[in-house]
Amino acid sequence: MDISRDVEYRGFLLNDETISIAPGGGIGSGISGCVLDSCDLSDVDVVQFTEKRSLSDGMDAGDVYMGGRRVRMAGTLYAVTKALLFDSLQELRDALSPTLAFRESPGDKGYLPLYFSVPTNRLADYPAGAIALRVLAMPRAFQAIIQKDHIGDDDAAALAVPWQATLVMRDPRIMSAEPQDISFTTGGTHTQTGDLVNRGSYHCPLNMLISVTSAAGTITCQMGGSVFTITVPSSTGARLIRYNGEEKVLTVEEADVEALRMDLLTFQQQTTHPLVPGGTSEFSVTFTGVTVQSGSHLWFWESYA
Repeated sequence: MDISRDVEYRGFLLNDETISIAPGGGIGSGISGCVLDSCDLSDVDVVQFTEKRSLSDGMDAGDVYMGGRRVRMAGTLYAVTKALLFDSLQELRDALSPTLAFRESPGDKGYLPLYFSVPTNRLADYPAGAIALRVLAMPRAFQAIIQKDHIGDDDAAALAVPWQATLVMRDPRIMSAEPQDISFTTGGTHTQTGDLVNRGSYHCPLNMLISVTSAAGTITCQMGGSVFTITVPSSTGARLIRYNGEEKVLTVEEADVEALRMDLLTFQQQTTHPLVPGGTSEFSVTFTGVTVQSGSHLWFWESYA
């Protein structure tokens, strides 16, 4: 995370690269805004089964996965008067409230985007010279110590309060701020092929939304190291088929009722849920019997370790 650039969470600029400075030495002058002094995203759990090897040195070990990640940050909040400082401090507390984050988006369980960016010299991939990124995080701890020696008694004086916070990520990936999105060609039986471009270095799940008519058929997908088929039964009206690769679920929505339909999802060739690798990889989706309608697409967030 480059803390010389904007860092935003729930609409609050935790780091304002264009922080306001009112010149002069009198009332109403000084710095107004919030800046980060440090940030650390390195604390991530590693999940692996290990057990002492029987009657020999060493350990038996299983596959390796990442668990949760913690984001630790410290900053300073500035204002040109004591009243404005305490108003801004309340806004910062609100932004870093876990319950308010949950109530903002219950479906995401309070894990909301923390936006930031880093500079890059990969100008062919990022012509602007920066990579816009996000992580999905929920606040867990916040501290802003008010000390009388620092605050004083002058309500009209410009003031600053140091603060620190810890946020937790259930998904440890560092993701692109905007998804890669590919629209499906509309119409009846056809095959669509193309490339999945993940400019990141880490594998990532993908999602699909497919709008179909009442006709029965199949949707066969080859992507992200996986081969799977979605069986579409006949019905009396249009359906929305949603595949969520992050939650690993398939649902079908009909007449405004969405139902879990894992029975319609079949993996082939000993594969499981797809993961888009770093770089460029091919994909193929064959629609047989079904009629694809406008708005159907697949998308994923490019990911970094």
